[in-house]
Amino acid sequence: MGNDILDVMPGFDPNSNVGLPGYGNEVAQVQTITLFDAQGNNNNFASKSFAIRFTSKMNETFVTQPIMWNLSDDILEGFIETALKELPNKVVDDVSVSIDSSNGANGVIINISFIGNSVQGKQYKVEVLTEPCKDGCTPRITGLTNLRTFSDTTLSTVEITTAGSLESYECGRRGKCDFSIGICKCFQGFTGEACNFLSALA
Repeated sequence: MGNDILDVMPGFDPNSNVGLPGYGNEVAQVQTITLFDAQGNNNNFASKSFAIRFTSKMNETFVTQPIMWNLSDDILEGFIETALKELPNKVVDDVSVSIDSSNGANGVIINISFIGNSVQGKQYKVEVLTEPCKDGCTPRITGLTNLRTFSDTTLSTVEITTAGSLESYECGRRGKCDFSIGICKCFQGFTGEACNFLSALA
């Protein structure tokens, strides 16, 4: 799945000299996770682990490896990016994560931008697994709450904060997918996993 490469070629409106929509001005979808500790203390997440469930456009679900919480936003961003990019079959080939935990009682804000070729276009909302998953459970995580009382509960929301302007076509509309092996057979002049590289000008 990918965007049509000919929809992202550079282009300008000759009357205003600004970029034309669909001609290099595309933006990726951004999903925003907000995690609330019921006690209003982000430090309660320290030394705990959670996971993220991603659903592909083929309705396949994948769950990340355990993600260890780190009170450093920069380090936690790297943990989340790595966990998503290590999902099987390159189902998420690239993301960019930014975190703002300075809001204190207002929660931890995690922005995930789907910038890879395999995650162009509309994506299902990710799910944050915050409940404990212990012996005999996969992935094995502590969860972000001890579940002793309601006051220990972690609340999470996921919203699509930037819809994104890229589309997701079979082989970028520049090839046909061989579903028996899951590989695009690109038309002449196009190449790449989603036929999203122009190899020759018509």
